[in-house]
Amino acid sequence: MKLSSLGEFGLIDSIRKMTAQQSPSVLIGIGDDAAALKLSSSSLLLATTDMLLEGVHFNLSYTDFYSLGWKSAAVNLSDIAAMGGVPRFCLISLGIPSSVSVEQVKDFYRGFRAVLRAHRTVLVGGDTCSSRKGFVINIVVLGESEKAKLVTRAGAKAGDRIFVTGTLGDSAAGLDLLRAATGRKRQEAWRRKLIQKHLRPVPRVAWGRIIAIAKCAHAMIDISDGLSSDLAHICDESGVGARIIAEDIPFSRSLLAASDKLGKSPLYYALSGGEDYELLFAAPPAKAKKLRSFDITVTEIGVITGERRLLLSCEGKTKPFRPTGYNHFKKSGG
Repeated sequence: MKLSSLGEFGLIDSIRKMTAQQSPSVLIGIGDDAAALKLSSSSLLLATTDMLLEGVHFNLSYTDFYSLGWKSAAVNLSDIAAMGGVPRFCLISLGIPSSVSVEQVKDFYRGFRAVLRAHRTVLVGGDTCSSRKGFVINIVVLGESEKAKLVTRAGAKAGDRIFVTGTLGDSAAGLDLLRAATGRKRQEAWRRKLIQKHLRPVPRVAWGRIIAIAKCAHAMIDISDGLSSDLAHICDESGVGARIIAEDIPFSRSLLAASDKLGKSPLYYALSGGEDYELLFAAPPAKAKKLRSFDITVTEIGVITGERRLLLSCEGKTKPFRPTGYNHFKKSGG
């Protein structure tokens, strides 16, 4: 079987079944934003890793090295945020091609460290080697959580309300703007904001922690592959379905200003774009008032259902929809 037939998530599921762990120390293994490993009866070690490849995850023709370092740290800390944990330590390995200068590598680490410092996370090691083709980044983040406060992708229940933090679709629109306007010197404010959202996302570590401590989420994930795909992950792991109200999805003014010029709707960017690194979570209705009392930006966009399918309500009509976010190995349109 070809990888294109299986897709990224099918491959992960296959590996998960092959390597099922029996160790009592592994509370959560393959299949969530981070592994959760028991350190004591009440304390967990969270471990996550991610790889970014030039030409797949980033393009150096419109990504500066400071922003690349920033984003590399942010997307990994976001995985810890998605489980309500606290990031503590980080390791990074780089494959560096001969075309990259020492100063560019230093700029990368400056951006990387800026995000780590903001979240009191320490770089403790890693590796470097030469790369014959493209810049390669691999990162490991270690964090911690109390066992009683851990939030996973599993646990959503029929009747739960679906919430997101921030606004959705900005990053993907920013990427389209970068692709369409390389070399543009003058930029409107809305254009700069969307590009900034793509190049320098902000991991919602503090917000994830607030949600977890207050036990306001039955399940949670960060939006890396797009709302449709990441909601499907929660539903698959929880054995539930979901109905999203399109008119309730929060869009920024910048995205609304850009969508006509880009020829794609804000809804398209939110459902399929990805890389927003906002939090998507299922909360019991009784917690809705408490959620809105916190100093975080949350919006209710739908409801978890008992029927295992995804539904989208838009302009008074409800219809099924499929995950359309980014999926490594999957053929386009597959």
